[in-house]
Amino acid sequence: MIFDQPAWVRWIVRINLGVGGLAIVAMLVHIIIDVTARHLFNIAVQGTLEIVSFYYMVGLVYLAIPLVQARDDHIFVELFTVNTSPKRQDVMDAVIRVFSAALLLLFAWVTVQEALHQTSIGAVVEAGTDTVPVWPTRWLIPLSMVSTAILCLWQSAYLFRHAGERRESQGEEHTYG
Repeated sequence: MIFDQPAWVRWIVRINLGVGGLAIVAMLVHIIIDVTARHLFNIAVQGTLEIVSFYYMVGLVYLAIPLVQARDDHIFVELFTVNTSPKRQDVMDAVIRVFSAALLLLFAWVTVQEALHQTSIGAVVEAGTDTVPVWPTRWLIPLSMVSTAILCLWQSAYLFRHAGERRESQGEEHTYG
């Protein structure tokens, strides 16, 4: 990680990573049980596809975003900034992170509205002859967006305070991680 992260930043990442990790393990166990039951007993676990699609995959995809942000592993395109000073690159990165945080918070607000709606109607999907409630997973998206926005704002403040220091001291151009 490129930033000297305080405990509360690591805590945000660990919560998202923990829930995402649980989703991976749960998906693995669920699919193994389904495949085993199909082959040994000729019985399918009802709702496997729906639970994998609407629960586990949502957790995996969205809850990994704060981790990627915390590790600064997003893709950087330096077509126009490659020849600028490290300080100027850091200031531009900080401004972009503020802009990113604003977009993430807008996305979080929209997804909270949708999560509230889905919760109020008790959204479900059909799974064979039964239904699976999907409204709880709608709350993972705003959680991820708010977590990532907080990380972006913290990183932006860090970059503004320490513009140019980390790259010049590391002797690197614009390589993170």
